[in-house]
Amino acid sequence: MMQMQSLQAQMKAMQAQIDKQAAEEKKTTAAAPATGEFLQRTSDSSLSFKMPSGGGVTLYGNLDVSLDDVTNGINSAPNNTGGAINVPYGKNGYLPAISSNNTNVGLRGFQPIAGMSTTQFVWQVQANFGVSINSGTRMTNSNQSNSVGGTLASGTSYIGLASKEWGSMKVGKTYAPYQSATDVFNPFAGQLGNMNVVMGNSGGDNRVEFGTPLEHSIWYGSPDYNGFSYAALYSPGQNRAVDSSAIPSGSSDCAGGNIPGSGGSVSPGGVFACNDGSFSNVVSANVVYDNKKDWYLTAAYEMHQNVNRSSDLAPGTLGFTNDQLNAMDTANESAAKIGALYKFDSTGTSIGAIFESLKRDVPAILNYQNERQRNGTWLVITQKLPDANQLSFGWAHAGTAVGDPSQHNDGGPTGIAGNPGQAPNNSANMFTLALKHQVDRNMSFYADIAETVNSAAAHYDLGAGGHGTTTDCHDAGGPIPANGGITGSPNCWAGTHITGVSVGMNYKF
Repeated sequence: MMQMQSLQAQMKAMQAQIDKQAAEEKKTTAAAPATGEFLQRTSDSSLSFKMPSGGGVTLYGNLDVSLDDVTNGINSAPNNTGGAINVPYGKNGYLPAISSNNTNVGLRGFQPIAGMSTTQFVWQVQANFGVSINSGTRMTNSNQSNSVGGTLASGTSYIGLASKEWGSMKVGKTYAPYQSATDVFNPFAGQLGNMNVVMGNSGGDNRVEFGTPLEHSIWYGSPDYNGFSYAALYSPGQNRAVDSSAIPSGSSDCAGGNIPGSGGSVSPGGVFACNDGSFSNVVSANVVYDNKKDWYLTAAYEMHQNVNRSSDLAPGTLGFTNDQLNAMDTANESAAKIGALYKFDSTGTSIGAIFESLKRDVPAILNYQNERQRNGTWLVITQKLPDANQLSFGWAHAGTAVGDPSQHNDGGPTGIAGNPGQAPNNSANMFTLALKHQVDRNMSFYADIAETVNSAAAHYDLGAGGHGTTTDCHDAGGPIPANGGITGSPNCWAGTHITGVSVGMNYKF
């Protein structure tokens, strides 16, 4: 009995000590200044968190996967009058695929700056990746890249300063103002048949010259002035080569999205170089009017300096030396566009249109192979339907270019110096129809069908500008060595009708 009483006394003493410590801790906590939790969830529905210092961080992402079935249109041997290849190689026609489209996850945040009451430090780090594929360098029969997808800052990433009073100034990697000015015109972003298959895509295939992220850039965005805003970007070329044939300092790829010799092309001097669209300095700007109700108007301009297209020329062409040809086919390329979109609130209908002019400043003697200078148009109609559904139709038209290098199955050049011949038949039309069902704030399902109708010398693709799996003019390649020309392999078969259907699921957070 005495042992039991002694044990009870010890337990009471221990409890008294615990209560005393708890009271002291409570008293100390009440006297200390409140700092808040390290990450405190904000009241909105996004994944945004407050920081104790007054800043904030947001986790965001876009997950998109689709099931596709697309034909490259090379079901039988097209007419071949200009080269040694007479039969397409490989499996042509329809090919099923699973595609990850515009998929990314990122963090963005802001932090107050001591002594600057209205200006904040802002930052963003985004990783682009494919849900259905492994990350790594890109190596296809039509495009090769040293850039590794899925890395921490493989997407739009920056640091900078921002203020509601004067706007924002950022440094990093981003889509240029020329591209972002017309994002609202593209309800098919990331899907087959999206606007960028033709708009901003001067030569066709699966590279969009005026609509891709630009590395090592600095850009400014203005605040909203009663619906008006503007933005401007400058990207130094960081290229020691006068003709832009070197990889920019600090980059892994040639400017323009490939590596030296990608596709088997060589410079007129016979060496691998950045000679298929590599450029130096870039300037880009836009002006936007958006009244947040019905009207959206925009105008945009972008210029790429010293774009190297010498792979379009065969050595000794026109009687000039290789060095002379190389210098002549390095020239500035520019794009300008205007767009207008109107929303009919009473019917839930929106209609938008864009006119675009692409130019390449080469000597007149090279106009016969200048496929980069043309006009383009885009028409889009979107109709809201009951039960959170939406139907969209798009039509893109690529006008006939000044010339054509004719490196494909469509014969030789359309003309030579002093005898330009008839205009090349390289226009194209693309049609897209998509149905979207919005399940909730984050999730949606979609289905679309798209077709690119190429004229005899045209080779626009289906899927450029965001779709993970593109289908272009190339066959699988055969025993003939790759050389980037009409007798090379894999060969580009112009004049095809590329058609695809796709069903997909998208989740944004």
